[in-house]
Amino acid sequence: MSNFVYVNPAMKNPKTGENVREIEMVKLRDLKEQGFIIIGLEMTVPTLAELCDKNIDPQHTEGKADECCAKTIAENAAELLAEFHGQNVVFVTNRVDLDSVAAYVMADRYLQGETVEYNENLVQINEHDAHLGAKWEGPKPIEQAFDPDNKTAALASSIKVFMVTPKNIEDVKDFIDTGNVEESVMNNYRTVQNGIIDRVKSGEIKTEVVGGVAYVETTLPCATNVGYSFAPVVVAVNPAMKLGPQGEPFRKVSICQHEVGYADLNAVADKLNEMESGWGGSPTFKGSKQGESCNINLSDIKKVVYANLTPEYKAKVTSNTGKANNGKGLGE
Repeated sequence: MSNFVYVNPAMKNPKTGENVREIEMVKLRDLKEQGFIIIGLEMTVPTLAELCDKNIDPQHTEGKADECCAKTIAENAAELLAEFHGQNVVFVTNRVDLDSVAAYVMADRYLQGETVEYNENLVQINEHDAHLGAKWEGPKPIEQAFDPDNKTAALASSIKVFMVTPKNIEDVKDFIDTGNVEESVMNNYRTVQNGIIDRVKSGEIKTEVVGGVAYVETTLPCATNVGYSFAPVVVAVNPAMKLGPQGEPFRKVSICQHEVGYADLNAVADKLNEMESGWGGSPTFKGSKQGESCNINLSDIKKVVYANLTPEYKAKVTSNTGKANNGKGLGE
């Protein structure tokens, strides 16, 4: 069995002043010197990805908005991994989530000589990770933003995002093979989602709709679902994101659309990169630089996003101007 290792993409430790990025780069170099093949699974930080012998990341580096890492490996394992049979392999990621864990499970199985196939449970993981599924059908009450019986979402919410745990790997394996999720995981998911709904209603999670775009500010990992209850294009601002329990807080901005057709996010990222480098992602999701604060004013981001809404969607927004603002005020 191969190993799966989390690589911290942060720049520095705020308590010690240590250069975290350099420490992690040294860790990867040491693995190479020890004779390990390093395969990245969604290594989105270029300086870290460059130290991998291979980096499998269809969404963020190849622009395949509808294909998660696990799907790519399940369907193309031989093409991607055959050359590494019988070698000492370490899989690494700088973003531990349901997709990267599932990708590791499938890749490890292939290298162990087991049969690998893209089954219906992996389809659900792909739909969750790539935000596929039903078309956006209009605003809805925040209570309907979450499905309390969504096993994939519940499993995703249980993943320890700053570390790889044996329990998470076993839970994902079980879901891939059986479609089952422990009831304790489901109950915890429901409790968390009900808390999010209460925070939206109270205004603790700030929401605002301007020009057909939902703006959500929160430190919780819920902005996308919250935003899509208001609009098909979402700008999520996390003012104090951390890349680990001891990580230095930084301002992270993410921009997404429910499906292609509402905004040209490639053009959005190109324009924002002129203001501040580091924006990247897929046609349905763009994010600011990993591990460093986004310093672009929200007012400027609003202008860029609105300017790059598709003509068809902008026409609908213009015809519904009176319904444009549905949320609590979101400050600059």
